[in-house]
Amino acid sequence: MARVASGDAKLNERSGWNANTLAGFINTLVKTGRVEVGWRECCGKTDSTMYQHREWVKIVSMLRKDGVVVNEEQVKHKNAYATNNGGFWNSIIYSVQEEKGLRK
Repeated sequence: MARVASGDAKLNERSGWNANTLAGFINTLVKTGRVEVGWRECCGKTDSTMYQHREWVKIVSMLRKDGVVVNEEQVKHKNAYATNNGGFWNSIIYSVQEEKGLRK
């Protein structure tokens, strides 16, 4: 998918190394039917995981426009309160229905 590659290129440039995080997320989603994507919410400076989450949301939106049924399940974390650094962890488990999704 070209959108995954362009999103990864943008994230890799920002981080300074080739992590290809979005490709990893999409590969996990295709192989297992589900992937957990997390990010750190914070006040002030935007965390790098938030940039990854924003790009992933664009990928999910594109998949849905293509007719893929993508379900979301919010994960409750015990540390769902602000830390000393002003941030907390969030994550969502994304899953696809095998018969209508990406998996073959």
